[in-house]
Amino acid sequence: MISELTAAEVESGTGGTLVHGSKDTIFANVSIDTRSLQRGDIFFAIRGPNRDGHRFIPDALSKGALGAVVARDYEYPGQFPAVLVQVEDTHKALKDLAMAVRRRWPGNLVAITGSMGKTTTRTFVAQVLQRAFDVYQTPGNYNNLFGLPLALFGLRLQHDFGIFEMGMSAPGEIAEMCRIAAPTVGILTNVAPVHLAFFNSVVEIARAKEELVEALPPNGTLIYNADDLLVRDIAGRFAGRKISFGFSDLADVRADHVAIAGPEETRFDLCYAEITRTASVPFAGEHYVMNALPAIALGHQYGIPPEQMVESLGQLQQASMRGGILRFAAGFAVIDDSYNSNPQALITMIDVLSGIPSFVRRVLVAGEMLELGKDSDAMHFECGTYAASRRLDMVIGIQGAAREIVRAAWKSGMSDTQACFFDTADAAADFLGSALRKGDLVLVKGSRGVHTEKILQSLRLRFELLN
Repeated sequence: MISELTAAEVESGTGGTLVHGSKDTIFANVSIDTRSLQRGDIFFAIRGPNRDGHRFIPDALSKGALGAVVARDYEYPGQFPAVLVQVEDTHKALKDLAMAVRRRWPGNLVAITGSMGKTTTRTFVAQVLQRAFDVYQTPGNYNNLFGLPLALFGLRLQHDFGIFEMGMSAPGEIAEMCRIAAPTVGILTNVAPVHLAFFNSVVEIARAKEELVEALPPNGTLIYNADDLLVRDIAGRFAGRKISFGFSDLADVRADHVAIAGPEETRFDLCYAEITRTASVPFAGEHYVMNALPAIALGHQYGIPPEQMVESLGQLQQASMRGGILRFAAGFAVIDDSYNSNPQALITMIDVLSGIPSFVRRVLVAGEMLELGKDSDAMHFECGTYAASRRLDMVIGIQGAAREIVRAAWKSGMSDTQACFFDTADAAADFLGSALRKGDLVLVKGSRGVHTEKILQSLRLRFELLN
């Protein structure tokens, strides 16, 4: 917390009424989930579509919560044993308190959005900046209208930078997050066909992402992908300071001669401000280089020397389930990219799978890509066609529309022993475990909704892991 959060500050920050307890009570943090609540927290009872947080107030108190923020119609049986603040809407109250806390923090708040690469970009930006500054970043996946307010309570006065991720599935969500977080720097990674179940077109997705740019102050900075036409159009409407990144000559911060050197290294020439340095990231894939370039743009703006940033690039660490390599004693390796998926990201990772040298066979395990709307089958089919064109040795599809990935592979000449569909991740894991050989490289690409992480869990149980 930036400073001690008292009951009086909760009352004023939420616009609520303190009906029980001392105004001088000090809270350690804010919680909306009794599973992660810590002793000394204040608990916000959020009403959602599936559950009402007011039901968990007794549990919160038993775990050591010093208070609760509740709706005005909530009635506790008997005398409430802690601080009690009544508000009209507990979710709005959470956002309002987070906004009040943010306004007391004097540092630079960086907001990152885009269709792909938000978490990786956020992680890389934080790791490059922390070599010279005190940096705080969004914990885990706190990137929505519930998580972002909670993440803001983690800011401390000593932090020079706060790096926050902003996701969305509907228009207006990013604008609301920006109202709360008040970013001074915005990073826009790309616009791609994701969440099409909630949007009519990619152009509508771009408009929703532009809400971040519209929220930046006149003296703010926009860091944007020069290789993405829709992103360039958005940047063209921003009147403030702009720094572009990418692989094209249009980019202010550019990567040239990008080459995968191995499963844990991609090399490139880093070019910016008339400076060129040989650099590398410890991952396989051009997209990791692209995700690292915003960190260089921001580091350059705040005076970090190029040698220091190049050294940081070589020591970057990736978030779990987002492309790390697992090596097994049986002689095969697995790229664990099981956190999420969309068509463009899948095609990118197919290129990585086919481009890493020194493996005998290459196996794709692809879960159904969710929230793609009416064109879902066609998008899956296109990815299957692409996988076959890259001469993969085996394609495994899991659940629902992933059947179209396999069907496309068959249509492109792969046999039914090379391309297989399974309804569940458990069934796919059993098959894969029996089919693997020494020298195989496996890409597990999917989403938590398909539970592709079960593939990795099964392999760890069945085979000895080297790293």
